[in-house]
Amino acid sequence: MTGTPRYLQVSFALPSDPRYLPVVRGAIAPLAAAIGWDECDCRAITLAVDEALTNVIRHAYQNRRDGLIEMECRESSDGLEITLLDNGAPPDKSSICARELGCDQPGGLGTHIIREVMDSVSYETSDKGNRFVARKTLRKKP
Repeated sequence: MTGTPRYLQVSFALPSDPRYLPVVRGAIAPLAAAIGWDECDCRAITLAVDEALTNVIRHAYQNRRDGLIEMECRESSDGLEITLLDNGAPPDKSSICARELGCDQPGGLGTHIIREVMDSVSYETSDKGNRFVARKTLRKKP
């Protein structure tokens, strides 16, 4: 065996059906806790992932339940990376985070939540589909 550290990687392939979201939520918090985040951060990371998946279901698949979402959660030397792949409609980057904070309308805050919780977020569209990547760095406590 070499001295190369090994990191946890968890993958999901799920239909674009909201009834499967609790399964993913049930896995994300313990994964984040195993990496080293406290309970509050684990809840926030879980919420961010849930919002990202909900956005794929609502916007990429227009609430159709027959789409496929591939999700990969990878521990890295400094934190966690979440990747979502789908083959739905590509995101309209001009409307991402378009809703103003403080607006009285319900909903529409998912991307604000994701960007607030995660350290980096990117969206890419290619012939292979849509790719969302969010990273969170674990800051060691003194």
